[in-house]
Amino acid sequence: MSLARRSFLQTLLGSSFVLGGQRLLAAAEPEASPETTKPFTVAFLTDTHQPAGNQDVMQKVGSLIDGIQAREAAPELFVFGGDNVMAVDGRQSDEQADIQFQQWQENVNDRLKVPSLSCIGNHDIRWKDHDKENPETYREKDRATKTYGMPARYYSAEHGGWQFFLLDTFQYQGCEIDEAQWKWLEDELAKSDLPAVVVTHAPLMSVTHFYEASTDKGIGNGYAIPSGWSPQRLNDLRLLFRKHPRVQLCLSGHMHTVDRVDVDDTTYICGGAVSGNWWTEGGYLGYPNSWIELKLFPDGSWSHQRHETS
Repeated sequence: MSLARRSFLQTLLGSSFVLGGQRLLAAAEPEASPETTKPFTVAFLTDTHQPAGNQDVMQKVGSLIDGIQAREAAPELFVFGGDNVMAVDGRQSDEQADIQFQQWQENVNDRLKVPSLSCIGNHDIRWKDHDKENPETYREKDRATKTYGMPARYYSAEHGGWQFFLLDTFQYQGCEIDEAQWKWLEDELAKSDLPAVVVTHAPLMSVTHFYEASTDKGIGNGYAIPSGWSPQRLNDLRLLFRKHPRVQLCLSGHMHTVDRVDVDDTTYICGGAVSGNWWTEGGYLGYPNSWIELKLFPDGSWSHQRHETS
């Protein structure tokens, strides 16, 4: 699947867009107050696309996990943004799909020293398992939720004085947050005042889509954004987050490139890809393989830095 991307500073309709450089994203972030305690450190890795049986990639992924955990400021939580395995959503055999999930367990889960959270990406979904007679069983997502340690296809968890919401943006009918999930999110946001992070695979607000040459239809014809790049009802989400400004951050992947979009009181960060250009040389649209380090403070302030991988 083709993907979309970036590189400009722009103010548009009251929303500021700040795009990072090649090595570091560090635009005007909320400053921690003097009395703020030690930050809670999070490693956000998305679009790892670990393939079946590729020992070179397996070694790179394992070394990356070990290296992140060996840092002086080692993360206290890993968050994975989906598309963790290469792909199980197409013509792959059941055996190959099982191997991909098994290798994620062995090469990633088993070496983690701290808790982890994950959401589901479009390539994590075994569409062959979809039950058209009972679509609300979401059987096509069972293998991913089990392997990634998810209690359900969408859920929340508290870590470091923050609440994390892991959402499911890909349904059988397309890229969207379904009604049951939407109602759950509305209800859960109203229950607490903790600063919150929302994690999705497809970005909720992003300019990355405009980086793809395929979206530019030429002078006078505007842009055409594929429906699978962001879920529907984005303006409703904006209004929901305005109602609940405790949502400080939204993290996503899917696009394999990086941006930062500030809208109202919420910052949206598309986190690039651990796999870069699906493990081929040269990165994707100028963005190399990378992961993001987050520092989250109890008062709701935060900072982030993008790290390239070798």
